[in-house]
Amino acid sequence: MTPPTDDRRLPTDAAPRHYAIELAPDVQAGRFTGGVSIDVDLRTATDSITLHALELQISTVSVTPRGAQAVAATVETDSEREWITLRLEREVPAGEATIQLAYEGGFCDQLVGLYTSNFEVGGETHQIVVSQCESTHARRFVPCFDEPEFKATFAVSLVVPHNMTAISNAAEASRESAGVDSTGQPTVRVTFAPTVVMSTYLLAVVVGPLEATDPRMVAGRNGAIALRVVHPPGQGHLCDFALDVAEAALRFFEDWYDLPYPGDKVDLIAVPDFAFGAMENLGAITFREVLLLVDPEGATPQELQRVADVINHELAHMWFGNLVTMKWWNGIWLNEAFATFMEVTASDAFRPEWDVWTSFGLARAAAFDTDALRSTRPIEYEVVTAADSEAMFDILTYEKGCSVVRMLEQYLGPERFRDGIRSYLRKHAWGNTETTDLWDSLEEASGEPVRWMMDSWIFNGGHPLVTVERDGASIRLDQRRALADPHGDASDPGLRFPVPMVLRTSGGDHGSESQRILLDEPREVPVDPSAVQVQPNAGGAGFYRTLLDGAGRRALAESPGTPLERFVLVDDTWFAMRSGLIGADEALDTVFAVIRAGETDPAVWRRISAVGADLVRLGGREQGEAATEWVRVTLGNALRGFAAPADAEGRPAEVVGAILGVLGGVAGDKQALGQAESAFDRSVEPGAIDPAVAAGALDAVGRHCDDAQHSEIERRWREAGTPQDEQRHLAALVLTADPAQFSRALELVRTRARTQDAPYVLRRALTNVTLGGTAWHEITSNWDEVVARFPTGSLPRMLEGIRTFTDADLAAEATGFLADNPLPSGGRQVEQHVEAMHATVRAAARLRSAPFVGAGSRPA
Repeated sequence: MTPPTDDRRLPTDAAPRHYAIELAPDVQAGRFTGGVSIDVDLRTATDSITLHALELQISTVSVTPRGAQAVAATVETDSEREWITLRLEREVPAGEATIQLAYEGGFCDQLVGLYTSNFEVGGETHQIVVSQCESTHARRFVPCFDEPEFKATFAVSLVVPHNMTAISNAAEASRESAGVDSTGQPTVRVTFAPTVVMSTYLLAVVVGPLEATDPRMVAGRNGAIALRVVHPPGQGHLCDFALDVAEAALRFFEDWYDLPYPGDKVDLIAVPDFAFGAMENLGAITFREVLLLVDPEGATPQELQRVADVINHELAHMWFGNLVTMKWWNGIWLNEAFATFMEVTASDAFRPEWDVWTSFGLARAAAFDTDALRSTRPIEYEVVTAADSEAMFDILTYEKGCSVVRMLEQYLGPERFRDGIRSYLRKHAWGNTETTDLWDSLEEASGEPVRWMMDSWIFNGGHPLVTVERDGASIRLDQRRALADPHGDASDPGLRFPVPMVLRTSGGDHGSESQRILLDEPREVPVDPSAVQVQPNAGGAGFYRTLLDGAGRRALAESPGTPLERFVLVDDTWFAMRSGLIGADEALDTVFAVIRAGETDPAVWRRISAVGADLVRLGGREQGEAATEWVRVTLGNALRGFAAPADAEGRPAEVVGAILGVLGGVAGDKQALGQAESAFDRSVEPGAIDPAVAAGALDAVGRHCDDAQHSEIERRWREAGTPQDEQRHLAALVLTADPAQFSRALELVRTRARTQDAPYVLRRALTNVTLGGTAWHEITSNWDEVVARFPTGSLPRMLEGIRTFTDADLAAEATGFLADNPLPSGGRQVEQHVEAMHATVRAAARLRSAPFVGAGSRPA
């Protein structure tokens, strides 16, 4: 037997070609039985075969070489490495063989492997069986070669109660009687067509009392694609938007990739309990309900866009990830980063009026925040264990990765970039790749040194802060590492990125002029001496921060630019203030100048409103009055420039909602709070208030609610008619500043909320300005229960809330506790949260020790 390349990877003697799997899940017994026949190619003669299996009881096993009799085998289990070795009675020759195993196992906890999910209809509880295989959980319900490079075809059969819906990756081929189950109920054997070649992490099984929409037949290059939404009973009226998005996406992606859809159907499946947002199982994509089922009339534009983004993300994977797959988990960043890039691209084509790349600025800002920490990581790094691969599903993989891909696309040009992607997919279809395979295709299509450029961005953590110094007809550009807390920087001073920049000057004698620059060394750039504005990130696509002087920032703030450029200006300016590079007054002057220039873009206003909320948090007792006054005056004046909250509609309503939540909620402005309470009361009437205003009003009321209002929020959560309403009101329960209300909310979240939702609501509870410490003590007092109950991958995300702590004593307590109580996975993310928390503490200390006036409180 050939030894594995390391002690966690499977040997390469045997490679699977085809799996025939039969599963019989028994919900009542909490178990399933299964059988699998695996056709393999044996590369050498061998007397042992190693594959993955975890917590399965294997009853029979044999290996049959082609044209020979079966050879009996015994099973050796290695629980630590999550595999089994089949010890054969005699050596079998190289060539084709078939492995046959019969086994049984129990449903998994924490929403991985094969697990059960519950929902209620008419007061009656129903259960469904769902699989979640990524990254290494297929082995929990079928013995298999559970690494992405071992691609094969799959033929799945499910033995289920006769009245249940059964779904797998391919179309249903037959249904026949299969006797009775353990309760005497008749069963059927549902057999599905063989799949195309795919990795085990894409295997999908869903069984339960679910309903499906009528198939929508989408014209595809290889014939019509049957598209459905599968959902719990009674939710069919929430499916049309998802069908519209998916139909448009299938057409868009077949054209963009210039390749047909690789499967035979598409089922979009709403799962009541789901640890991730969605999962790109080929042909059977699973979703959280809130990211699939939606009423367009009652959802905010952000909620609708989020649904579209997630559907587009998962469908983008059908080509980039499923058709062409990474060889090993170190390459998962490319799957997810590119799918994130394509989700935004497809959503932008679906609804151009959403201006999705500007909205994505909010996600990119969060990626900047993590990447500005010393504890950041490279986008791609070595993955050895299953826990390592789980840790890659974070903001650096998705949002930073997407941002770097977008920066490259804008630098190369969209057409050359797309040509390179098409070449890559055609060359590697049905196979596996390394990241460098993509760079090679892009280099060939563009003629640019893509690998040299991208290796620096992919294999190094962090990003540059580009400094811009103007001297008449020349601009000096240089870079250093952007750090959230630059004091005492011990980073490598020699690390420099090749920064693909587009620099634009405007407002001078020669109008607007742009230069494309690859900045890897300090350089002097000649410019029109009469130019007024210097935009060092023209288009706003560059994944780098910029630092200009006050005059340079003010000139940009007062110029039109694009919404994304203005978003970047506000975001970079506030980063500079938080990291101590400029003072609060200087930063607020820039923000105020953007407002005064007549800002109307919702995404820019969400960032401005977030600045106001952060200012109040950082100001604390020492500067809280000045900070609150800045928010009240600045945002109050701005709000009066828009329609009254009760009358606002469309994009202005998004702005009003963003302002109302901060002005009435964080700053407690009485007039704004009164408007929010009125909107909150009226929002129970369908169509009475724009959903974006209703969402902002809910945030404001949630922070200042009396007992009756808090009870009303709880009622709306329990009786919500859509997943979006449910999530909005659940999250609002932990906004309150009242200790008794907050305590009750925490108890509800910890004991009554779904395990998929509770960690994220507790994350929001940790950000409560008044009672975040209470939330921390509630979580740590119940730590063992929290860790056991919630999905492993959600625990680091829950702890993200500590990043907002401003109290040094509480931060020290949190640091000590997390050091003594490490999580089972996600240790690097926790380290990042702790570092970001201390950066916030120091930013608050700087702000509180330096009195500021605040531009918003000055006369215009």
